[in-house]
Amino acid sequence: MRPPLPLPPADEAHIPGMLLIRTGDDDDVWDDVLSRMGELPGMRGPGQASVSDAGSETSLPRRLIVTSDPAWRGASDRDVAAALGQPGVWVPDVVLLTDDRTEDNPQDRPLLAYDSREDFDAFWITPRQAAMTYLALHHPCVSWAIIRFVDQAPTDLAYELEEEDEVDEDCFYEPMGAKMEALDNPPRYTRPARALPLLDHKWDLLVRTDFTDDAAWAALLETVSRPAHTDPTENFLDQLTVVNDPAFAGATPEQVLAQVRHTPDKGDLVADVVLIADSAALNEPGGPVLAVPLADDIGLTFRVAASSVGVMLPNLGLSNMDISDWR
Repeated sequence: MRPPLPLPPADEAHIPGMLLIRTGDDDDVWDDVLSRMGELPGMRGPGQASVSDAGSETSLPRRLIVTSDPAWRGASDRDVAAALGQPGVWVPDVVLLTDDRTEDNPQDRPLLAYDSREDFDAFWITPRQAAMTYLALHHPCVSWAIIRFVDQAPTDLAYELEEEDEVDEDCFYEPMGAKMEALDNPPRYTRPARALPLLDHKWDLLVRTDFTDDAAWAALLETVSRPAHTDPTENFLDQLTVVNDPAFAGATPEQVLAQVRHTPDKGDLVADVVLIADSAALNEPGGPVLAVPLADDIGLTFRVAASSVGVMLPNLGLSNMDISDWR
């Protein structure tokens, strides 16, 4: 019989979040997983200061419960499901467990994951992809992203083995987030030096994070507003909330992602991306705006020319195109 998990009481209004459980014995592997996930807001666990997860004027309600209790070494997803079935405890949206594969694959450190609030099968996900998904977990599109995770990275073996075959890394599907782990500068959330304002995602967002050149910023807005190849009477800025707040100076894409609050009116259509005008967008030809996906490969950024923003956003909002078409 395993001990109770360190879960808070059930909430009257559910606070979204994840539960990360260490099931292996290797300290270096566990430390590597935690390092890749970053200093996530609402994180509670060994070595982490207890922080409020109820939300505030500058933070969204969320929690990440981390446990490395030796009593849970070797636990399976069934063991966790039994513990989560106890009455009166908070139930996480997603459960993450280290696994033999986490130890065997130092490149990606795949975690075994499943949606504990829906009847979804388990899937493989990297620590960085799990962290980015956590930052957007309150967004309604995330449930569709998890369905995609199950479809593309199931825990079933990728092909049928013969009796003499050994199970190794090549036998598994690639975990979600492998592209992130392979980047030279992979995403990782770090705490901002100061509290950042929340960003209401009622309309599509363009957030300025570089404040060194006002003329370049004005030129970028003009290009977004009236691309050369469109009707000159159209103004695409009418479709955007432009955030020109110096509080976001130097903010990373992950820090911006963490502040996005989904608040569209009924019937409003917004794209599942947030746009950032960073140093590259303001200083490189074509104004390559940084796009941070809230769906698809959540948090895996790409760039789009400023002149294409007015075409991309409505097509994503209407589901005429998807993020992969623009990536």
